[in-house]
Amino acid sequence: MEKIRTFIHSTIKRLNISVIFLMFLVLIIQVITRKLFNDPLPWPEELSLIAMIWITFFGAYQCTIEENHLKMDFLQSKISEKMKPFLSIVAKGFVVWFLIVTCYMGFSFIQQAGNIKMPVSGLPMWIPYWIIWSSFFLMLIEFIAQIILHIREIVSPSKQKGGDEECSQS
Repeated sequence: MEKIRTFIHSTIKRLNISVIFLMFLVLIIQVITRKLFNDPLPWPEELSLIAMIWITFFGAYQCTIEENHLKMDFLQSKISEKMKPFLSIVAKGFVVWFLIVTCYMGFSFIQQAGNIKMPVSGLPMWIPYWIIWSSFFLMLIEFIAQIILHIREIVSPSKQKGGDEECSQS
């Protein structure tokens, strides 16, 4: 499971970097054609919009796997170390529930509205909708994996908390 998570994370991280660079190039091209040639291209805004959606939602997945989302930890700071994994499981359980509902409803929405075309490029709207849905699906899988890791931490804390013991040389 860990190898798959690492592979997906590193792939998404590389893709996010590539998409940011692509968006930068597209916007530079748009500025040059608009300001220097006074003849703006019609497609860069839509491509930049898709890139921004990609960066936002797959960036959210990246934050999920790196556990870098903003958190309100006032409750977590008040409870004992033994209770923290339980609180984390409950909190992540709510997120899993939200993501399940969102993925289910989002899939139905993509099927209904996905054939609408973007006004300039004519690209189908299922492309940006799919980006959002797939990032939510990846977040769902990641949160489930994190819950499993917390359960393992509760069941066998000594395996998860290595490195606390002191080494003595004889």
